[in-house]
Amino acid sequence: MFVAVCLDGEEWTLRDTEIFDPRYDERDRERRIKERVRLGIRRVFERVYGLAESPWGILTGVRPMKMVHSMLDRGFPPEELKVLLREVYALSPKKADLLLEVAAEQRPYFHPDPNNPIGIYVGIPFCPTRCSYCSFAAYPLHTHGHLLPAFLEALHAEIAAVGSLIKERGLEVEAVYLGGGTPTTVQGADLDRLLGLLREHLCTATTREFTVEAGRPETLSRETLSILKANGTQRICINPQTMHEPTLQAIGRRHTVEEVRTAFAAARDIGIPLINMDIILGLPGEELPQVRQTLEEIADLGPDNLTVHSLALKRASRLKKDWEQERIAQEQGEAMVDLARDYALSWGMSPYYLYRQRHILGDLENIGYSKPGAASVYNIQMMEERQTILALGAGGITKLIAPDLTLARQVNPKCPAAYTAQIRGCLEERLAALRRHFSSRY
Repeated sequence: MFVAVCLDGEEWTLRDTEIFDPRYDERDRERRIKERVRLGIRRVFERVYGLAESPWGILTGVRPMKMVHSMLDRGFPPEELKVLLREVYALSPKKADLLLEVAAEQRPYFHPDPNNPIGIYVGIPFCPTRCSYCSFAAYPLHTHGHLLPAFLEALHAEIAAVGSLIKERGLEVEAVYLGGGTPTTVQGADLDRLLGLLREHLCTATTREFTVEAGRPETLSRETLSILKANGTQRICINPQTMHEPTLQAIGRRHTVEEVRTAFAAARDIGIPLINMDIILGLPGEELPQVRQTLEEIADLGPDNLTVHSLALKRASRLKKDWEQERIAQEQGEAMVDLARDYALSWGMSPYYLYRQRHILGDLENIGYSKPGAASVYNIQMMEERQTILALGAGGITKLIAPDLTLARQVNPKCPAAYTAQIRGCLEERLAALRRHFSSRY
Protein backbone atom coordinates (compact mmCIF):
# COMPACT_ATOMS: atom_id res chain seq x y z
CA MET A 1 0.00 0.00 0.00
CA PHE A 2 1.30 3.43 -0.97
CA VAL A 3 0.01 6.81 0.27
CA ALA A 4 1.38 10.13 -0.95
CA VAL A 5 0.56 13.56 0.44
CA CYS A 6 1.56 16.62 -1.58
CA LEU A 7 1.45 20.27 -0.51
CA ASP A 8 3.01 23.23 -2.31
CA GLY A 9 5.15 20.94 -4.38
CA GLU A 10 6.52 19.01 -1.40
CA GLU A 11 5.55 15.35 -1.16
CA TRP A 12 5.58 12.91 1.77
CA THR A 13 5.15 9.22 1.05
CA LEU A 14 4.15 6.29 3.23
CA ARG A 15 4.74 2.72 2.04
CA ASP A 16 3.04 -0.07 3.94
CA THR A 17 3.57 -3.73 3.08
CA GLU A 18 2.98 -4.99 6.63
CA ILE A 19 -0.79 -4.70 6.18
CA PHE A 20 -0.72 -7.73 3.84
CA ASP A 21 0.20 -9.92 6.80
CA PRO A 22 -2.35 -12.83 6.85
CA ARG A 23 -3.32 -11.94 10.41
CA TYR A 24 -5.25 -8.99 8.95
CA ASP A 25 -8.52 -9.21 7.03
CA GLU A 26 -10.06 -6.96 4.37
CA ARG A 27 -11.69 -4.66 6.91
CA ASP A 28 -8.28 -4.12 8.52
CA ARG A 29 -6.80 -3.14 5.18
CA GLU A 30 -9.56 -0.62 4.53
CA ARG A 31 -9.02 0.81 8.01
CA ARG A 32 -5.26 0.99 7.46
CA ILE A 33 -5.71 3.14 4.34
CA LYS A 34 -7.65 5.67 6.40
CA GLU A 35 -5.03 5.52 9.16
CA ARG A 36 -2.21 6.14 6.69
CA VAL A 37 -4.04 9.08 5.14
CA ARG A 38 -4.73 10.47 8.60
CA LEU A 39 -1.08 10.16 9.56
CA GLY A 40 0.00 11.80 6.31
CA ILE A 41 -2.32 14.75 6.89
CA ARG A 42 -1.09 15.10 10.45
CA ARG A 43 2.53 15.13 9.28
CA VAL A 44 1.67 17.91 6.82
CA PHE A 45 0.14 20.02 9.59
CA GLU A 46 3.11 19.34 11.87
CA ARG A 47 5.68 20.35 9.25
CA VAL A 48 3.87 23.18 7.51
CA TYR A 49 1.81 24.75 10.29
CA GLY A 50 3.89 23.82 13.33
CA LEU A 51 1.21 21.63 14.91
CA ALA A 52 2.66 20.06 18.04
CA GLU A 53 3.11 16.31 17.97
CA SER A 54 0.56 14.48 20.08
CA PRO A 55 1.80 11.77 22.45
CA TRP A 56 -1.21 9.75 21.28
CA GLY A 57 -0.42 10.17 17.59
CA ILE A 58 -3.47 9.64 15.41
CA LEU A 59 -5.48 7.74 18.04
CA THR A 60 -8.55 9.81 18.92
CA GLY A 61 -11.01 7.34 20.45
CA VAL A 62 -12.05 6.93 24.06
CA ARG A 63 -10.78 3.35 24.33
CA PRO A 64 -7.27 2.96 22.88
CA MET A 65 -6.87 -0.35 24.72
CA LYS A 66 -9.49 -2.05 22.52
CA MET A 67 -7.24 -1.82 19.49
CA VAL A 68 -4.32 -3.23 21.47
CA HIS A 69 -6.35 -6.19 22.73
CA SER A 70 -7.66 -6.85 19.22
CA MET A 71 -4.11 -7.09 17.92
CA LEU A 72 -3.02 -9.32 20.80
CA ASP A 73 -6.03 -11.57 20.11
CA ARG A 74 -4.79 -11.98 16.53
CA GLY A 75 -1.42 -13.21 17.72
CA PHE A 76 0.72 -10.08 17.47
CA PRO A 77 3.40 -10.31 20.19
CA PRO A 78 3.94 -7.21 22.36
CA GLU A 79 7.31 -6.40 20.79
CA GLU A 80 5.83 -6.34 17.29
CA LEU A 81 2.78 -4.44 18.45
CA LYS A 82 4.95 -1.75 20.01
CA VAL A 83 6.56 -1.12 16.61
CA LEU A 84 3.11 -0.79 15.00
CA LEU A 85 1.97 1.65 17.68
CA ARG A 86 4.99 3.81 16.97
CA GLU A 87 5.13 3.59 13.18
CA VAL A 88 1.48 3.26 12.12
CA TYR A 89 -0.27 5.20 14.88
CA ALA A 90 2.58 7.61 15.73
CA LEU A 91 2.37 7.10 19.49
CA SER A 92 5.22 8.32 21.63
CA PRO A 93 7.40 5.55 23.10
CA LYS A 94 6.00 6.37 26.54
CA LYS A 95 2.36 5.94 25.48
CA ALA A 96 3.10 2.76 23.50
CA ASP A 97 4.76 1.26 26.58
CA LEU A 98 1.81 2.36 28.73
CA LEU A 99 -0.74 0.61 26.51
CA LEU A 100 1.21 -2.64 26.58
CA GLU A 101 1.73 -2.37 30.33
CA VAL A 102 -2.01 -1.93 30.92
CA ALA A 103 -2.85 -4.76 28.49
CA ALA A 104 -0.68 -7.16 30.45
CA GLU A 105 -2.57 -6.24 33.64
CA GLN A 106 -6.00 -6.63 32.02
CA ARG A 107 -5.85 -9.79 29.97
CA PRO A 108 -6.02 -12.25 32.90
CA TYR A 109 -9.47 -10.78 33.73
CA PHE A 110 -11.02 -11.58 30.33
CA HIS A 111 -13.38 -14.57 30.01
CA PRO A 112 -14.02 -16.83 26.98
CA ASP A 113 -17.76 -16.09 27.13
CA PRO A 114 -18.60 -12.35 27.25
CA ASN A 115 -22.08 -13.21 28.56
CA ASN A 116 -21.24 -15.32 31.60
CA PRO A 117 -20.21 -13.97 34.01
CA ILE A 118 -21.76 -10.54 33.55
CA GLY A 119 -21.39 -7.21 35.36
CA ILE A 120 -23.98 -4.94 36.95
CA TYR A 121 -24.09 -1.13 37.11
CA VAL A 122 -26.66 0.80 39.15
CA GLY A 123 -26.93 4.58 38.68
CA ILE A 124 -28.03 6.92 41.50
CA PRO A 125 -28.34 10.38 39.88
CA PHE A 126 -28.23 12.55 43.01
CA CYS A 127 -25.36 14.58 44.49
CA PRO A 128 -24.94 16.97 47.44
CA THR A 129 -24.01 19.73 44.95
CA ARG A 130 -23.06 19.82 41.29
CA CYS A 131 -19.34 20.27 40.64
CA SER A 132 -18.48 22.93 38.08
CA TYR A 133 -16.61 20.48 35.81
CA CYS A 134 -19.32 17.78 35.92
CA SER A 135 -21.21 16.66 32.80
CA PHE A 136 -22.78 13.51 34.24
CA ALA A 137 -26.41 12.88 35.17
CA ALA A 138 -26.05 14.34 38.67
CA TYR A 139 -28.88 16.29 40.28
CA PRO A 140 -28.31 18.33 43.47
CA LEU A 141 -30.39 17.26 46.45
CA HIS A 142 -31.45 20.80 47.25
CA THR A 143 -33.25 21.09 43.89
CA HIS A 144 -34.20 17.47 43.15
CA GLY A 145 -34.27 15.73 46.52
CA HIS A 146 -38.08 15.56 46.45
CA LEU A 147 -37.73 13.05 43.59
CA LEU A 148 -35.64 10.59 45.61
CA PRO A 149 -38.38 8.49 47.33
CA ALA A 150 -40.26 7.75 44.10
CA PHE A 151 -36.99 7.14 42.26
CA LEU A 152 -35.93 4.53 44.82
CA GLU A 153 -39.25 2.70 44.57
CA ALA A 154 -38.92 2.54 40.78
CA LEU A 155 -35.33 1.35 41.11
CA HIS A 156 -36.37 -1.37 43.56
CA ALA A 157 -38.81 -2.67 40.94
CA GLU A 158 -36.12 -2.70 38.25
CA ILE A 159 -33.68 -4.51 40.55
CA ALA A 160 -36.22 -7.24 41.31
CA ALA A 161 -37.12 -7.68 37.62
CA VAL A 162 -33.52 -7.92 36.42
CA GLY A 163 -32.68 -10.21 39.34
CA SER A 164 -35.43 -12.60 38.26
CA LEU A 165 -33.96 -12.72 34.76
CA ILE A 166 -30.47 -13.43 36.14
CA LYS A 167 -31.82 -16.41 38.09
CA GLU A 168 -34.01 -17.57 35.19
CA ARG A 169 -31.03 -17.65 32.80
CA GLY A 170 -28.57 -19.09 35.31
CA LEU A 171 -26.19 -16.16 34.92
CA GLU A 172 -23.24 -15.47 37.19
CA VAL A 173 -22.51 -11.89 38.25
CA GLU A 174 -18.83 -11.04 38.58
CA ALA A 175 -19.03 -7.45 39.82
CA VAL A 176 -21.66 -4.95 41.00
CA TYR A 177 -20.92 -1.22 40.79
CA LEU A 178 -23.17 1.34 42.47
CA GLY A 179 -22.35 4.68 40.85
CA GLY A 180 -23.87 8.02 39.99
CA GLY A 181 -24.05 10.79 40.94
CA THR A 182 -23.16 10.07 44.54
CA PRO A 183 -24.92 6.90 45.76
CA THR A 184 -24.30 7.78 49.41
CA THR A 185 -26.64 10.74 49.13
CA VAL A 186 -29.06 7.91 49.91
CA GLN A 187 -28.77 7.56 53.67
CA GLY A 188 -29.89 5.48 56.65
CA ALA A 189 -32.69 2.95 56.20
CA ASP A 190 -33.07 3.85 52.50
CA LEU A 191 -29.43 2.98 51.83
CA ASP A 192 -29.65 -0.19 53.90
CA ARG A 193 -32.70 -1.36 51.97
CA LEU A 194 -31.15 -0.53 48.60
CA LEU A 195 -27.94 -2.41 49.32
CA GLY A 196 -29.89 -5.35 50.70
CA LEU A 197 -31.96 -5.59 47.51
CA LEU A 198 -28.83 -5.42 45.37
CA ARG A 199 -27.27 -8.31 47.26
CA GLU A 200 -30.50 -10.33 47.28
CA HIS A 201 -31.37 -9.97 43.61
CA LEU A 202 -28.19 -9.13 41.69
CA CYS A 203 -25.32 -10.89 43.47
CA THR A 204 -24.56 -14.57 42.90
CA ALA A 205 -22.28 -17.08 44.60
CA THR A 206 -19.40 -16.07 42.33
CA THR A 207 -19.69 -12.28 42.75
CA ARG A 208 -16.16 -11.15 43.55
CA GLU A 209 -16.56 -7.36 43.72
CA PHE A 210 -19.17 -5.01 45.21
CA THR A 211 -18.25 -1.34 44.77
CA VAL A 212 -20.00 1.79 46.00
CA GLU A 213 -18.72 5.02 44.45
CA ALA A 214 -19.25 7.08 47.59
CA GLY A 215 -17.30 9.93 46.03
CA ARG A 216 -18.16 12.85 48.28
CA PRO A 217 -16.60 12.53 51.75
CA GLU A 218 -19.26 14.69 53.40
CA THR A 219 -21.77 11.87 52.77
CA LEU A 220 -19.67 9.29 54.62
CA SER A 221 -20.68 9.37 58.24
CA ARG A 222 -19.71 6.43 60.43
CA GLU A 223 -23.34 5.30 60.24
CA THR A 224 -23.24 5.25 56.44
CA LEU A 225 -19.89 3.45 56.37
CA SER A 226 -21.23 0.87 58.84
CA ILE A 227 -24.24 0.25 56.57
CA LEU A 228 -21.89 -0.24 53.61
CA LYS A 229 -19.75 -2.68 55.58
CA ALA A 230 -22.74 -4.61 56.95
CA ASN A 231 -24.05 -5.12 53.41
CA GLY A 232 -20.80 -6.60 52.13
CA THR A 233 -19.35 -3.60 50.31
CA GLN A 234 -15.80 -4.53 49.37
CA ARG A 235 -14.67 -1.37 47.63
CA ILE A 236 -15.57 2.31 47.93
CA CYS A 237 -14.39 5.45 46.20
CA ILE A 238 -13.56 8.56 48.23
CA ASN A 239 -12.80 11.18 45.61
CA PRO A 240 -11.23 14.44 46.78
CA GLN A 241 -10.26 15.46 43.18
CA THR A 242 -7.73 17.76 44.86
CA MET A 243 -6.42 18.24 48.39
CA HIS A 244 -5.99 21.97 47.79
CA GLU A 245 -8.66 23.75 49.84
CA PRO A 246 -9.12 26.86 47.63
CA THR A 247 -9.67 24.68 44.56
CA LEU A 248 -12.29 22.57 46.31
CA GLN A 249 -14.35 25.65 47.02
CA ALA A 250 -13.81 27.09 43.53
CA ILE A 251 -15.14 23.98 41.78
CA GLY A 252 -18.20 23.64 44.01
CA ARG A 253 -17.19 20.60 46.05
CA ARG A 254 -18.38 22.14 49.35
CA HIS A 255 -16.30 19.83 51.52
CA THR A 256 -12.93 20.29 53.18
CA VAL A 257 -9.64 18.44 53.02
CA GLU A 258 -10.14 17.48 56.66
CA GLU A 259 -13.44 15.80 55.78
CA VAL A 260 -11.56 13.67 53.24
CA ARG A 261 -9.07 12.60 55.91
CA THR A 262 -11.85 11.89 58.42
CA ALA A 263 -13.92 9.81 55.98
CA PHE A 264 -10.89 7.82 54.88
CA ALA A 265 -9.81 7.06 58.46
CA ALA A 266 -13.35 6.04 59.41
CA ALA A 267 -13.62 3.71 56.40
CA ARG A 268 -10.37 2.01 57.36
CA ASP A 269 -11.44 1.77 61.00
CA ILE A 270 -14.80 0.21 60.11
CA GLY A 271 -13.09 -2.31 57.86
CA ILE A 272 -13.92 -1.41 54.25
CA PRO A 273 -11.37 -3.63 52.44
CA LEU A 274 -10.45 -1.47 49.43
CA ILE A 275 -10.50 2.30 48.95
CA ASN A 276 -10.01 4.16 45.66
CA MET A 277 -9.28 7.88 45.45
CA ASP A 278 -9.79 10.06 42.35
CA ILE A 279 -7.86 13.20 41.51
CA ILE A 280 -8.21 15.59 38.57
CA LEU A 281 -5.23 17.20 36.85
CA GLY A 282 -5.64 20.64 35.28
CA LEU A 283 -8.22 22.10 37.65
CA PRO A 284 -8.45 25.91 37.57
CA GLY A 285 -5.54 27.55 39.35
CA GLU A 286 -3.62 24.33 39.84
CA GLU A 287 -0.11 23.70 38.58
CA LEU A 288 2.59 21.21 39.52
CA PRO A 289 3.02 22.40 43.15
CA GLN A 290 -0.68 21.91 43.90
CA VAL A 291 -0.69 18.46 42.27
CA ARG A 292 2.35 17.49 44.33
CA GLN A 293 0.61 18.71 47.50
CA THR A 294 -2.42 16.57 46.68
CA LEU A 295 -0.29 13.49 46.07
CA GLU A 296 1.66 14.01 49.29
CA GLU A 297 -1.60 14.21 51.25
CA ILE A 298 -2.90 11.05 49.57
CA ALA A 299 0.39 9.28 50.29
CA ASP A 300 -0.24 9.80 54.00
CA LEU A 301 -3.65 8.11 53.67
CA GLY A 302 -2.50 5.09 51.65
CA PRO A 303 -5.38 4.17 49.30
CA ASP A 304 -5.48 0.86 47.42
CA ASN A 305 -6.29 2.52 44.09
CA LEU A 306 -5.55 5.92 42.59
CA THR A 307 -7.51 7.12 39.56
CA VAL A 308 -5.91 10.09 37.80
CA HIS A 309 -8.18 12.15 35.55
CA SER A 310 -7.09 14.88 33.17
CA LEU A 311 -9.73 17.61 33.12
CA ALA A 312 -12.11 17.41 30.16
CA LEU A 313 -14.55 20.28 29.72
CA LYS A 314 -17.85 19.33 28.09
CA ARG A 315 -20.83 21.42 27.10
CA ALA A 316 -22.83 20.17 30.10
CA SER A 317 -20.26 21.41 32.60
CA ARG A 318 -20.43 24.87 34.19
CA LEU A 319 -16.67 25.31 34.09
CA LYS A 320 -15.92 27.24 30.92
CA LYS A 321 -12.93 26.89 28.69
CA ASP A 322 -10.06 28.95 30.07
CA TRP A 323 -7.36 29.56 27.50
CA GLU A 324 -4.77 30.35 30.15
CA GLN A 325 -5.57 27.07 31.87
CA GLU A 326 -5.33 25.38 28.48
CA ARG A 327 -1.84 26.80 28.03
CA ILE A 328 -0.78 25.57 31.48
CA ALA A 329 -2.19 22.13 30.77
CA GLN A 330 -0.30 21.90 27.48
CA GLU A 331 2.93 22.97 29.13
CA GLN A 332 2.60 21.12 32.43
CA GLY A 333 0.03 18.41 31.69
CA GLU A 334 2.51 15.70 30.76
CA ALA A 335 4.62 16.58 33.80
CA MET A 336 1.51 16.32 36.02
CA VAL A 337 0.69 12.89 34.58
CA ASP A 338 4.28 11.75 35.06
CA LEU A 339 4.32 13.04 38.63
CA ALA A 340 1.13 11.13 39.49
CA ARG A 341 2.58 8.00 37.91
CA ASP A 342 5.81 8.33 39.91
CA TYR A 343 3.86 8.58 43.15
CA ALA A 344 1.58 5.65 42.27
CA LEU A 345 4.51 3.42 41.35
CA SER A 346 6.29 4.37 44.57
CA TRP A 347 3.21 3.13 46.47
CA GLY A 348 3.50 -0.28 44.80
CA MET A 349 0.73 0.38 42.27
CA SER A 350 0.54 -0.49 38.56
CA PRO A 351 -1.63 1.05 35.82
CA TYR A 352 -4.55 -1.27 35.12
CA TYR A 353 -7.08 0.68 33.02
CA LEU A 354 -7.18 3.87 31.00
CA TYR A 355 -9.40 5.84 28.70
CA ARG A 356 -9.42 9.17 26.92
CA GLN A 357 -12.07 11.86 26.38
CA ARG A 358 -12.90 14.52 23.86
CA HIS A 359 -11.66 17.99 24.84
CA ILE A 360 -9.29 16.50 27.40
CA LEU A 361 -6.68 19.02 28.56
CA GLY A 362 -3.19 18.53 27.22
CA ASP A 363 -4.30 15.68 24.91
CA LEU A 364 -3.68 13.34 27.83
CA GLU A 365 -5.56 10.41 29.38
CA ASN A 366 -7.36 9.15 32.46
CA ILE A 367 -5.64 6.24 34.15
CA GLY A 368 -6.34 3.96 37.08
CA TYR A 369 -3.57 2.56 39.29
CA SER A 370 -3.91 -0.38 41.64
CA LYS A 371 -1.95 -2.22 44.26
CA PRO A 372 -1.55 -5.97 43.57
CA GLY A 373 -4.91 -7.73 43.84
CA ALA A 374 -6.86 -4.48 44.20
CA ALA A 375 -7.78 -3.73 40.56
CA SER A 376 -11.45 -3.03 39.91
CA VAL A 377 -12.81 -5.88 37.80
CA TYR A 378 -15.82 -3.78 36.83
CA ASN A 379 -13.65 -0.91 35.56
CA ILE A 380 -11.68 -3.26 33.32
CA GLN A 381 -14.69 -5.06 31.87
CA MET A 382 -16.73 -1.89 31.41
CA MET A 383 -13.97 0.04 29.70
CA GLU A 384 -12.74 -2.75 27.41
CA GLU A 385 -16.26 -3.97 26.54
CA ARG A 386 -15.32 -7.62 26.95
CA GLN A 387 -18.31 -8.46 29.16
CA THR A 388 -22.04 -7.79 29.06
CA ILE A 389 -22.93 -5.10 31.60
CA LEU A 390 -26.56 -4.77 32.70
CA ALA A 391 -27.14 -1.17 33.76
CA LEU A 392 -29.98 -0.19 36.06
CA GLY A 393 -31.07 3.16 37.45
CA ALA A 394 -31.00 6.63 35.93
CA GLY A 395 -28.64 7.10 33.00
CA GLY A 396 -27.67 3.42 32.93
CA ILE A 397 -26.44 2.14 29.55
CA THR A 398 -26.66 -1.63 29.23
CA LYS A 399 -24.08 -3.10 26.85
CA LEU A 400 -24.88 -6.52 25.42
CA ILE A 401 -21.70 -8.09 24.05
CA ALA A 402 -21.92 -10.66 21.24
CA PRO A 403 -19.37 -13.48 20.85
CA ASP A 404 -17.61 -11.45 18.13
CA LEU A 405 -17.40 -8.53 20.63
CA THR A 406 -19.88 -6.34 18.76
CA LEU A 407 -22.39 -4.74 21.09
CA ALA A 408 -25.96 -3.52 21.41
CA ARG A 409 -27.16 -0.89 23.90
CA GLN A 410 -30.18 -0.29 26.07
CA VAL A 411 -30.41 3.21 27.56
CA ASN A 412 -32.31 4.29 30.68
CA PRO A 413 -33.56 7.88 31.07
CA LYS A 414 -31.07 10.22 32.78
CA CYS A 415 -33.50 12.45 34.64
CA PRO A 416 -34.80 10.85 37.85
CA ALA A 417 -38.33 12.10 37.16
CA ALA A 418 -38.30 10.62 33.65
CA TYR A 419 -36.80 7.38 34.92
CA THR A 420 -39.47 7.04 37.61
CA ALA A 421 -42.26 7.72 35.12
CA GLN A 422 -41.00 5.42 32.35
CA ILE A 423 -39.05 2.48 33.75
CA ARG A 424 -41.95 0.24 34.80
CA GLY A 425 -43.64 0.68 31.45
CA CYS A 426 -40.61 -0.41 29.44
CA LEU A 427 -39.41 -3.26 31.68
CA GLU A 428 -41.23 -6.07 29.85
CA GLU A 429 -39.92 -4.99 26.46
CA ARG A 430 -36.42 -4.62 27.87
CA LEU A 431 -36.50 -8.02 29.59
CA ALA A 432 -37.70 -9.65 26.37
CA ALA A 433 -34.69 -8.20 24.54
CA LEU A 434 -32.39 -9.49 27.27
CA ARG A 435 -33.91 -12.98 27.04
CA ARG A 436 -33.32 -13.01 23.29
CA HIS A 437 -29.72 -11.92 23.79
CA PHE A 438 -28.89 -14.51 26.42
CA SER A 439 -30.72 -17.27 24.51
CA SER A 440 -28.60 -16.63 21.42
CA ARG A 441 -25.36 -17.42 23.24
CA TYR A 442 -26.14 -21.13 23.51
